[in-house]
Amino acid sequence: MRLENETPVTSVEETIENILTNSGIKASDIQFRDDSRYLRIGYWKQLDEAVLNKLGDLVITEQSHYDDDCGWLYHYDVRK
Repeated sequence: MRLENETPVTSVEETIENILTNSGIKASDIQFRDDSRYLRIGYWKQLDEAVLNKLGDLVITEQSHYDDDCGWLYHYDVRK
């Protein structure tokens, strides 16, 4: 469930959300977070390669880190 401040606020974020929902991801699982507005899917899920290819240069980098309790966590830096 996303909060009001995690919804798309730029045309780039709206385009990303449209691509993701057309790829079968629920809008409620798409979160644009923080002041830097990185993209998080669900509970830090990794996007598959086919979806990343559809996003093209809208996603700049995939960030990941390992959490001892949860395993690998992923988020994505998006183009401004």
